[in-house]
Amino acid sequence: MALSLRAEQKSITNLFNSGEDVYVIPEYQRPYSWNKDTCFQFYTDITNAFLDGKDYFVGNIIMARSDMETNRPNVVDGQQRLITLWLFTKVLTVLHPDKSRLVRLLEVESVLSDNSLPRIDSKVYEHDDQRNIESVLSYTFDTFESIWQELSEEKHKLVHEKKYSRIEINALYLYKWMSEFYVNLGCHEKKTEFLVYFLDHVYLLPIELDGKDMEEASDRALTIFETINNRGQILEDSDIFKARLYKSAKAEGKGDDFIEQWLEFNAICSDLKISVDDLFRYYYHILRGQEGVTTNEGSLREYLTRDNNSALSAKPYKKVVEDLATIAGILQWMNAPEKMSIEVAQMVQLLSQYTNQYPKYALVNYVFTEGIEYEDKLKKFLRTIVKYYYYRGATIQVKYETYRINKLIANHIEIEPYDCSDIDEDYFEHLGLLRNGYALLAHYLMFPDKYESNIYFDKIIYRRDFEILSPEWHSMNFDEINNNIANFIVLDVPKRSLAFKAKKTYYSKSKLKDVRDIFGTSTPLSLGVFLEREKTLKSILLRYFKMLEL
Repeated sequence: MALSLRAEQKSITNLFNSGEDVYVIPEYQRPYSWNKDTCFQFYTDITNAFLDGKDYFVGNIIMARSDMETNRPNVVDGQQRLITLWLFTKVLTVLHPDKSRLVRLLEVESVLSDNSLPRIDSKVYEHDDQRNIESVLSYTFDTFESIWQELSEEKHKLVHEKKYSRIEINALYLYKWMSEFYVNLGCHEKKTEFLVYFLDHVYLLPIELDGKDMEEASDRALTIFETINNRGQILEDSDIFKARLYKSAKAEGKGDDFIEQWLEFNAICSDLKISVDDLFRYYYHILRGQEGVTTNEGSLREYLTRDNNSALSAKPYKKVVEDLATIAGILQWMNAPEKMSIEVAQMVQLLSQYTNQYPKYALVNYVFTEGIEYEDKLKKFLRTIVKYYYYRGATIQVKYETYRINKLIANHIEIEPYDCSDIDEDYFEHLGLLRNGYALLAHYLMFPDKYESNIYFDKIIYRRDFEILSPEWHSMNFDEINNNIANFIVLDVPKRSLAFKAKKTYYSKSKLKDVRDIFGTSTPLSLGVFLEREKTLKSILLRYFKMLEL
């Protein structure tokens, strides 16, 4: 089927003087986010192009236009540029008060009232972008001057800037920069020349996709968007999921409830330092487990939206939101060791030290399915998977076993202990990316009744230290020391890049016995002590992996 695509280069006049068109920023888009520096670069590019006598091309704008609402195209890509151009145009209407017809570029007369509406209608609900656009639309010359005077007070500059939104701040800076630019241009004719240049020689390439309804048009527009390499920000999968869920919620009269919940998801993910996409990725693995899928992963977006049987289509929106809220709660629990027993906290921390997310996918799936009420059962599961993932080492290949684990969890089948008895000492000669994880595992095997809430990792000996150690050390090659399991240590104080002598003084403040045994003594660290440490760590790890019972 043809995509029904139209692409025609347009000037600012053509774009904003387009009859009754109102450019809608749909719900799934991100809030306006251009900062002062990005806006200044945009202003500089345009004014420099004018001074050089060259036309200026802004870039693409991808829009979806529905047959059912032809005058309200949805902006799929390019909203940051579009809003900034609108702000630029607003500033020029103020600086050219004699050109009263310019105001028509900024707004559209409402058919149902005597009011005029801004040419841009932002539906993004995370921020008050539309309210801020309407606020800027009402600005007069006196408004710009008075607010700029307020912002110019250096003593309270930061406080004043926080008082205004990104949209308002960028409008004010554009006003300031353009006012100065006009002073430098001098005569009135030059200013008018720039106005004509901006309106008729600054171009965009709107790419429009049609559809019988907005969903079809948007799907087509997103297809084009994903294949075009432009300067816009790629939409996250969660942006698309948000739109689908919001549409379902609105259909049930629960739009406001969904907005409140989505903002809560954003806040939780921000606190956890993950993205909302990550939240959906956990959900993806839970759903794959429930469906018994153990093949390679595909696109998250395709899986959740691909057809009428996908999660976001087949499940009631309320169920999806409840599931996501449960997953968010599990992730918060995983980051709250004070709510766990010492052993559970240790193992959750060990899983977090693994080199990829697959152990966490298994844990989140388990807690989602079985809960945490039966701690003995939870501990057994944790012991099983910690042992498995560390036995396999740092490898992406653990994903296949994770798929199987998730399938078993979904069917409430207990995970059998893994036979790791073939492990030997040579295994710990090549720790690779999991070296910190092994150091933490050995630490907890030595001190099973302790949990370290704030952990750091360091090497005991670096090359610079090795060169000044006693002659006995030089019977060994530095690489044998550098990558030795005995050379990695768990700390309860932040790591510092210090020479060994200064490091001894700093780390001697540690409350950890293991650290004090190495750095807290007045005698120099001997090779014999180091090798004995190696022997002890290897022995305790071998015993752990060879033990069949959990």
